[in-house]
Amino acid sequence: MTLPGRSPQLPDRIALVLRDRILSGELRPGTFLRMDRIAAELGVSHTPVREALQSLRAEDMVHAVPRRGFVVAELTRDDVADLFEVQADLTGTLAARAAERLAPGDLDRLRVLADRVTELAGSTREDNDPAELDPLVSAEHRLHAEVNRVAASRKLAWLVGRSAHYLPAHFYTGSPAWRTGALRSHAELLDALGATDPDAARSAMRRHVLDGRDLLLAHLDAIGMWTDPPT
Repeated sequence: MTLPGRSPQLPDRIALVLRDRILSGELRPGTFLRMDRIAAELGVSHTPVREALQSLRAEDMVHAVPRRGFVVAELTRDDVADLFEVQADLTGTLAARAAERLAPGDLDRLRVLADRVTELAGSTREDNDPAELDPLVSAEHRLHAEVNRVAASRKLAWLVGRSAHYLPAHFYTGSPAWRTGALRSHAELLDALGATDPDAARSAMRRHVLDGRDLLLAHLDAIGMWTDPPT
């Protein structure tokens, strides 16, 4: 497996992979995480894996068990829904502010970035391998980052960046339904920004984020995330 390349720090990239697996239900609550297996699969040493697991422990994604290592922490349906709801509120506020603060040239830059997402959404395989999906994930990230820059709210944008760590981007970017909804939401967002309509921009961004929530919860319901014990 090739690690996704968005982060320059190896422990961060390992944490990203494990976080995506936990939130997408590949690693269920109660599952023990063996450092040697993770290191062998990802082709890394034990040290960055240990650092990644310690980071996930600080996020309450895993727990340390004396003399046994780390185990995936409890995750409820409400927990998952809450993560997306927070992200929807924050990004919606930033989109509304961007609509009010758009400067000459900003909309053109956003359209270029949105076109890149459209291009990659049409050419990227529907694959769960982060190496296949990472260009699309990165393009989507750049589009959102530009909206946040236009909003000119640095601390709020920082909070969005932190909360985005808890959303399994490589899961939903692999979904055809997410791609269709994302392209529709992007078009609605750009129309709202061009019309300097903050309410419409907020609504488009919230819908975009919550589409991802609905797809993930439907998937987790279907695999018995809340009822089946880990294997």
